[in-house]
Amino acid sequence: MKNSGKSKKLKIKLSERTKKILTGVLVVAVIILIVMTAAQKLGNMTISTFTADVKTYFMSLGSGDGYPYEISASKVKSITVNKSNLNLLLDDKTISLTSSAKEIMPKSHTYSNPVMKTKGSKMIVFDLDSGKFRVQRGSDIVAEKTLDKNITAAAIGAKSNYAVASYGKDVQSVLTVYDRNGKEKFTWNFSDERVTDIDLSPNGKYVAVAAVNAKNGEMSSKLYVFNLSKTDNYISCFDYNGTTLLRVNYIKGNNIVAVGDNLKSYIKNNTDRQDDLNFNSDKLHNYCVTQDGSSILALSKYGSSSLSSLTFYNNRNKERFNVDFDKEIRGVDTDGKYIAVLFDSEVKTFNKRGKQVGTIYFTGEPKKVTVDGSKTYILTGVNIKSYKTKGTTDERQASE
Repeated sequence: MKNSGKSKKLKIKLSERTKKILTGVLVVAVIILIVMTAAQKLGNMTISTFTADVKTYFMSLGSGDGYPYEISASKVKSITVNKSNLNLLLDDKTISLTSSAKEIMPKSHTYSNPVMKTKGSKMIVFDLDSGKFRVQRGSDIVAEKTLDKNITAAAIGAKSNYAVASYGKDVQSVLTVYDRNGKEKFTWNFSDERVTDIDLSPNGKYVAVAAVNAKNGEMSSKLYVFNLSKTDNYISCFDYNGTTLLRVNYIKGNNIVAVGDNLKSYIKNNTDRQDDLNFNSDKLHNYCVTQDGSSILALSKYGSSSLSSLTFYNNRNKERFNVDFDKEIRGVDTDGKYIAVLFDSEVKTFNKRGKQVGTIYFTGEPKKVTVDGSKTYILTGVNIKSYKTKGTTDERQASE
């Protein structure tokens, strides 16, 4: 039979979901081309970091079962945020949850006392009960090592370099800084002090170290600053007698904030110590800092559990607002734009000017709060719940 000569066109009908996925893939492909071109010109992004972000994006396609995400709080060691995903350190693995609670990038570990430090899609996970640690970029484990002595602190930098402090053989502590390829670039021995915290500067050129020592029954601390290109000496060393330094963080530029049990200290440009903020009769309850350098300080007033205060600082260490509460603060978090304060059965949210923008009344045992733009997450004893940051939500009415 002779063909009519008119070819028939094959029509494929795509579902709306498939169309959206294909459109997303095309958009991402264009973005990849643009960003890679800019990265080559500006040098602001490594190929491996970019590849990790792209892999994370494709893993996050598709939906999870939504929040609440069922999990026992006893398994959750810490929670951080990266591009709308929650990074969870659990007692046996690390995972990320997308905005729909889809599990991505699970990585098992065998650490008995794990700690996680993150910078964007990069993280270092280490074990306080051993010398084991690993470095992850997105879904990839790029380094895994075991030191001879137990680790006391670690940090990962924005430039993908990382630092680890451990007990030493003939000294109290040994600090080692590695470049992004895992090569040792800097080592320092602390003969008398134990390192409690570390942070790397945003440009990757400096490391700040908090270290403590006990003399005559009294705790004292020092804050060291090292130039990683000069291995013969530190560029700054500050004494804190009668203080146990707990946290050290680089904020904007080469400025440093250190928090101890009884004060907050600000170091300008690695070398210039400003006047310390002494807590006096107040007691440190909680402190957190964002990746852009904004920070929150929560204190118990006069050591009382029923009176508390919260102060928000921008990334230049300038106080933006202070608010007092007649109840105990159970947890705090900020993304630099919004601040979330956790109490026994509610969360209050504020903008960075100090205006209250939301209230969340929830059910369950309060464990931790995490804010990420328009979403606020609450870890209770049995799950992680997601709420709108702005406005009023009353979960109690639904449970009655």
